[in-house]
Amino acid sequence: MIRIDRLEVRRNGRIICRVPRLDVEPGERLGIVGANGSGKSTLLIILAGLEQATRGRCEVSAPVEQRVYVHQQPYLFRGTVLSNATYGLRSRAMPRGQANQTAMRWLTRLGIREQAHRRVDNLSGGERRRVALARALAIRPMILLLDEPLADLDEQGSETVSSILNALDDVTVLIASPTDLPHGLTTRTYTITQAISAED
Repeated sequence: MIRIDRLEVRRNGRIICRVPRLDVEPGERLGIVGANGSGKSTLLIILAGLEQATRGRCEVSAPVEQRVYVHQQPYLFRGTVLSNATYGLRSRAMPRGQANQTAMRWLTRLGIREQAHRRVDNLSGGERRRVALARALAIRPMILLLDEPLADLDEQGSETVSSILNALDDVTVLIASPTDLPHGLTTRTYTITQAISAED
């Protein structure tokens, strides 16, 4: 599903992400662990197709529209929880009724169904994170790229999200975290190290 070889990303002459080699198989749940500033978020952005690597090879056998990146500080559109959760489905021309039903199923699984008609301005950090995750899951992407998805969640929320991710057998999931992830959430872990800042 993903093949990386000698990938480097540079900004202003500085290497901000370096991945010598990484292969990810379809359906894997890979944890990407590393210190803050090691390039975890940059790697996810590259894999999402939102930015290009400076050097090296990065092959992803899924079209860009089938890759979803959920930022560590998720962006939500103005409006209600439900309108946000249906955004990806509606942009794919799914009829409103069907989109609402699909989104409501994910909001229910994530424990925020009762917030469906609430405006997103008044949500807590954990609630915002779950809305963004519902929006991502609703379109059933081939690759799901999550940047610190358990941040801002209480124990119950973390368990709910972990359980849902564990059940995604047909989705390749990459989870970035500065600390070790809960046991069983990922099938393996890749440690990304701080790139050395240097000019050629």
